[in-house]
Amino acid sequence: MKLIIYIFVIISTTTFVKSQVGINTKNPTKILDINGDLNLRKELKTGGTDIAEGQVGTKDQLLQIKADTDASNNWKTYQIANGTGSLSLYYLNTTKDDVGILFTASGGTGAYTLDSNESDWMFLTKNKDNFVVTDNTNSSKVTLSLQTTVQINRANGTSNYSASFACGIFLKKGTEAYKLKAVRSDVVKGLRGSYKIFNLNVTLDKLEQGSYEVQAACRNRNLGTGNSLVNLGIGVPTDTGKLNQAMANTTMTTTVLHPY
Repeated sequence: MKLIIYIFVIISTTTFVKSQVGINTKNPTKILDINGDLNLRKELKTGGTDIAEGQVGTKDQLLQIKADTDASNNWKTYQIANGTGSLSLYYLNTTKDDVGILFTASGGTGAYTLDSNESDWMFLTKNKDNFVVTDNTNSSKVTLSLQTTVQINRANGTSNYSASFACGIFLKKGTEAYKLKAVRSDVVKGLRGSYKIFNLNVTLDKLEQGSYEVQAACRNRNLGTGNSLVNLGIGVPTDTGKLNQAMANTTMTTTVLHPY
C-alpha cells in the first residue's frame, strides 16, 4: 500500500512542475532556450491551447508580435498599396517652415538642369529632412510632397499683376553637395494681395545605400519692371490683410519605401 501511495505522489507532483530546457546552454531562461540556429522543417503554429491546435498562417502572411504573451501574437496580412510592388513603409515625416522667402526683384527665367547645384536658389530653411536608405539593391523609393502658398503685392496700384517663380527639391548624400532632383515653375496673377497654393510631388528611385539630406528651395523668375514690379512671398505673406503666416506656411512630407 505504501508503494502505491508513493508512486501516486510522485506522478502528481511531476504533473505540475514546470522545467526549462536548454539546447546548447546550461542556463536556459525560457521554457525552451536554444543557443544556436533553428531549422524548422514543417509548420509553425501560434495561439494553440491544451485542446486546440494553433494557427499556421497562410501564404504571404507575417507573424505579428504584439506583446510578450503568446495569446496576442498572431498571423497578419499586410496590404501593400497598389503600384509599390513589394515595398513597405520605412520612414514618414513632415516638416513645416514658417519663415518663407521674400523676393523683391526679378531673377533668371531660363531652364533648369537636373543635378545642378543650389546657386541662385533660396532654401526654405525649415523644410529640411534626413533619412537613411538601408537596402543595398537600389530598389528603394522616396516620395516628396511640397505644398506652399505664394502671394504677390505692390505698395500702390489697382491693376492686375503677375509674377513667375520656381520651386525645387535638392538632395545630397553624405558630405556631397546638394543636387537639384525636381523642379516646377508657376505664375501667380491678379490684384495686389492675390495668392495661390503651389504643390510639387516627386518620386526618387534607384537611391544607393547611405544617409541622405533633402531640402526644398525656391527662386524668383519674372516679377515685372518699373511700375509693374511686385513683391513675391513664398511661404510668407506679403499682404497680411488677405493672408497670414499660419495660412502661408510651407510643408514637406518625406516618405521612404524599402523592399521587405
